[in-house]
Amino acid sequence: MEYANTPQYDNSLSGAREWLAAHGLTRPRQGRVIGGVTAGLARRYGVNLVVARVAMAVGAVITTPLVYIPLWILMPKDPA
Repeated sequence: MEYANTPQYDNSLSGAREWLAAHGLTRPRQGRVIGGVTAGLARRYGVNLVVARVAMAVGAVITTPLVYIPLWILMPKDPA
């Protein structure tokens, strides 16, 4: 179903980037550490940059084992 006045984005990388930019999610050219993702999220949602960086680091530390350990248990070893 198509809605009136709703822009249509294609299902490609450029379409995804266009959608993110239209919603104010862009990476800054200044003040970024690695790629600027956390700085862009902090700027878009009005969060202190230090708080956002700490939250992103804590999130990475917590989610990595939550993904890695189940995969370690579920993935079979190579056949001998």
